[in-house]
Amino acid sequence: AWSQRWVESKHKPDYGRFVLTAGKFYGDAEKDKGIRTSQDARFYALSSRFEPFSNRGKTLVVQFTVKHEQNIDCGGGYVKLFPASLSQEDMHGDSEYNIMFG
Repeated sequence: AWSQRWVESKHKPDYGRFVLTAGKFYGDAEKDKGIRTSQDARFYALSSRFEPFSNRGKTLVVQFTVKHEQNIDCGGGYVKLFPASLSQEDMHGDSEYNIMFG
């Protein structure tokens, strides 16, 4: 299950919660499921570890897809790649990161 792979930060008690859903628009209700924010006007903090790797001599490509379905005035989504030393349950906006985009 996605909730076993991903860790929601507990740094702040008012972070929004994630849910698994295909959303409002999809081709296949099961195949198109993804992690979605569930509350408006909230900050979110979710992380997952991956196995160490090296791209020495190779191009590194990091990609993600965002589907904004909410009617909000201001918002955004981005990805940060953190060092392995990150405390996932204490992750927050000032946590050290190596790459950020979105």
